[in-house]
Amino acid sequence: MFWDKVAVFSEMFSLLFQAPKEASNLITPNISSDENPEIEEFEKKESGSTTFRSRYKKLIKMRVTACPHINKPHYAKNMCSSCYHRAVRQTKAWICPHEDRQHYAKGMCQFCYLQNYHKSRPRKI
Repeated sequence: MFWDKVAVFSEMFSLLFQAPKEASNLITPNISSDENPEIEEFEKKESGSTTFRSRYKKLIKMRVTACPHINKPHYAKNMCSSCYHRAVRQTKAWICPHEDRQHYAKGMCQFCYLQNYHKSRPRKI
């Protein structure tokens, strides 16, 4: 009975810790710098650097097309943060008396939120 348990354990151990098999069915893409000029430019740029950088770094960044600010970082809905907050966010404030103003935080417009924020902060004397 004891030897049966040992045999089961050794079989489980051999199944769990098998040596890795050669991956002969994997397909690796053949990327040469002749086909893609961006890769050649990237390799030239990175060859002189002293820090390690990944070879598979994204070469072409997504262009922001929903707003004219292509130099600003992408925020949401393919716009920079200023265009997104100006054009997309249409929610109105519902807690403060300024219901015609845009929602800023906690149901209030920006003016009321900042006024409430500074009232609630402990004052240094």
